[in-house]
Amino acid sequence: MRLTFDRTVLEEAIDSSMCAVAERNAIPVVEGIRLRTEKNGKCSITTYDLEKGFYTEIDCRIEEAGNYVINASKLCRIIKAMPDLYVTIEVNEKCAVTVTSGKSKFELHAMSGDAFPNIPALTGDRGFVIGCDVLKRIVAQTSFSIGYGVDTRPMLCGAYITIKDGKIKIAACDGNRLAVREKSCELENNNKDQSDLDLAFIVPGKTVGQLSRLMGDEEKIKIMLARKHVIFKLKTMTFFSRLIDSEYIDYERVIPKTRATVVKCDRAALISSLERASLVTEDRTLGQARSYVKASFEGDLLKLNSVSTNGSVYDEIQIDHEGDDVVVGFNCRYLLDALRAADTDKVELILNGQLTSIVILPVYEEEKGEDFLYMVSPVRMK
Repeated sequence: MRLTFDRTVLEEAIDSSMCAVAERNAIPVVEGIRLRTEKNGKCSITTYDLEKGFYTEIDCRIEEAGNYVINASKLCRIIKAMPDLYVTIEVNEKCAVTVTSGKSKFELHAMSGDAFPNIPALTGDRGFVIGCDVLKRIVAQTSFSIGYGVDTRPMLCGAYITIKDGKIKIAACDGNRLAVREKSCELENNNKDQSDLDLAFIVPGKTVGQLSRLMGDEEKIKIMLARKHVIFKLKTMTFFSRLIDSEYIDYERVIPKTRATVVKCDRAALISSLERASLVTEDRTLGQARSYVKASFEGDLLKLNSVSTNGSVYDEIQIDHEGDDVVVGFNCRYLLDALRAADTDKVELILNGQLTSIVILPVYEEEKGEDFLYMVSPVRMK
C-alpha cells in the first residue's frame, strides 16, 4: 500500500479518530487505526474499541491499494510532527510501514486490516437531526452528573436522552446529584416509517464526552438508533457507540414535591461565595478528606462556613427567603457544578430540611422554551 495525503487533512481525521481507540487492550489491533483504500478513490479511516467507533473517508493519491492497521497513538504523534505539506504512508508485504514527509522518515510496524474487528452496520430505522450547538450546550449542562463507574447500576453511567413533542430532554444522575435539562428546538424526523418522534435511550458517559469534542457549532448532527447502537453522523464523520441496555431510574419520583423553604438569589454571587469556601473545603493537607460547606438560610441571609485542617472560612450573601430557616451541609464542588451549569441570572433553591436534597430551578425574566432542574444530596454534618 502506498498513499499520499494532505498532511492537514490527515492530521484532522486521525486526531478525530482517537476518540474510539482502545488503551492497553489485550487485543492489539483495537489500539490501531485501520487505513483502507476504497472503490471511490478515497482512504477510509476507522477506529473501534469494541464499544464505540469512528469512521470517515478522506481524499488521497493512491499509488498502491491496501488495508492495514497502524498503532494509533504512534501514528497520531508522527503525523503532527511532520514538517511538509504532504505525507506518504507506505506498507510492504511484510507489514513494515514507512511514513515520510519532506526529509523526515519514520518506520513502524502494521497489522493486516483483515484482523480488524467488524464494525456494526452504520444505519438505523429511527432517528432525528438536531443542531450541534443545541445538543452540545445541553450535554455540557448535564454531563457533569453522569456516574462514571462510581455506581453499580449501569444506567447511571450514561446520559438518558428522550425526544418527544418537539423537545429534547437529557437527564444524568450519579447517585449524589441529578441534572435534567429540557429544550424546545427544531428536530427533523428521520424515522423510516415517518412515525412521530418518541424516543428514549441511554448513551454511555464516555461516548457523550467524546461526542462533545467532535461536534462543531455551525452544523447539524444526524442521530440514528439501531437495536443496540446509536449512530452520530456529522458532515464527513460517523461516530457510533453501544447503548446502555437498561431502564433508566424513575428520577421524577425522588424529586421533592414539598417546598418548606424557598430561596431566590443571584447565581453569580452564590458561585463566588462557594468558590471562596472551596479554598477550604477542597483542602487535602495530611490526607484529610474534603470537608463540607455548611449553608445556613436565616432570614434574608445565606451564611456559608466550613472548617478543615488548614483553616476555616465564613461568608454570606443576600437572599429572598420564604418559609422555614434551615441549616444544611453540602459537598461544595457538587453544588458549584450545578450552579455553573444553570445559565440564568437568578436561581430558586428549594429545601425541605437537613436530610433532603436541595433542588435548583431557573428564575426566568421571560419564557425561553427551555427548563432545567438540578438536585444535590446533602451531607450529614457532625
